[in-house]
Amino acid sequence: MILPQERKEHWNFTNKLIFQFLFTYIVLYILLLLSSYLLDTPLRWFAEYVLNWGTDFTMESTGSGDRAFDYVRLGFNLFLTIPIVLIWSIIDLKRNSYNKLFYWFQVIIRLTLIFAMLIYGLAKVYKGQFADHSLERLVETVGNMSPMGLAWTFMGHSFFYNIFIGFIEILGGILLIFRKTVTLGSLVIIGVMSNVLMMNLTYDIPVKLVSAHLFIMALILLQVNGQRVFDFFFKNKTIEKVEYYVPLKNTNFKKIITIGKRFLVFVVMGAVLIQTLIRFKATEQLKEKSELYGIWETQLFVKNKDILSPLLTDTYRWRYLIVDEKNKATIKKMTDSIDRYLFKNNSDLNEIIFRSENDSVSHRFLYKFINPQELELNGTIYADSISILFKRKPKSDFRLINRKFHWVNETNYNH
Repeated sequence: MILPQERKEHWNFTNKLIFQFLFTYIVLYILLLLSSYLLDTPLRWFAEYVLNWGTDFTMESTGSGDRAFDYVRLGFNLFLTIPIVLIWSIIDLKRNSYNKLFYWFQVIIRLTLIFAMLIYGLAKVYKGQFADHSLERLVETVGNMSPMGLAWTFMGHSFFYNIFIGFIEILGGILLIFRKTVTLGSLVIIGVMSNVLMMNLTYDIPVKLVSAHLFIMALILLQVNGQRVFDFFFKNKTIEKVEYYVPLKNTNFKKIITIGKRFLVFVVMGAVLIQTLIRFKATEQLKEKSELYGIWETQLFVKNKDILSPLLTDTYRWRYLIVDEKNKATIKKMTDSIDRYLFKNNSDLNEIIFRSENDSVSHRFLYKFINPQELELNGTIYADSISILFKRKPKSDFRLINRKFHWVNETNYNH
């Protein structure tokens, strides 16, 4: 392999150059990822005068990892890496090897992957990344979903699938903690991250850069023992015990490292316990729903005493009133357009107040339950008097919800 596990006294020029590039690029990538918000001026200078992109980009966190800013940072990373490697290779030309630095390079990669896998894994196990289907999502047509929305809906549908994927990511991270299982851990992470990377690329999920770099880091760890893995799986050869190179001579320091690994495992288990308690508490809080919670389908819509027919071309008539969160409501029109409102419910006065997230004007309605399944609203929207009769649409009406697991399927149930 290009960068083998065993200690070598003499590295050839190609191996040294490849190591210098990988070390510089990866370490800079991690440092820039952690500190780029402190480098506003040089990054904007680079974007304007080197890339000729201008400075019209935001550095604020938006949940996307593929912003223009992220590509500026990537270019800046390469911009710094190339001259550093050239200078390093010239002034350090006579060095025989980088065994010690390569050891610490692997430690840096392992720590980065451990952190990333635990964060992403725990987020899946506790449904922090892929939430359950919202009521709004249930009435949305597939054709109106974004590719990312479709992927999030697929992933969020199954709680146990999330646990499975999250567990595999956590397992990959934990295996990297121990030196003897690093190769197995890197194989697990490569399997997981290749799937994540392909989903990001094919469903336009804006975490492409991060997932690609995590995948590359796992490949670097695997290639260290790549020849041994290849011989074992493809050549049916006996694999000899590897002699790990450890530059640490101080016995006390080795003990500290061992204790640190055990402490890290303890932290992981503690994080699982804490997240379990937080998840339980959050679940209890989510049970507190508005009395208007649900999907309410319009049966009769009266505007200024005129009945509006349910025409799919009507841009005014409501099709659904969706109350999912306690203080928010969504109105879906006949044309499938969506209006979102801040929602205040006064059950003592049987009054609800809507206010658009983009408008300061409030709309007051009085509501009345004709029965548990029917709701009547009366109020005004600007100068128009509105009266609406709704019927509750239960979640069990949706095939995605009511179709449960079956061991036996006589035919394909692909609707």
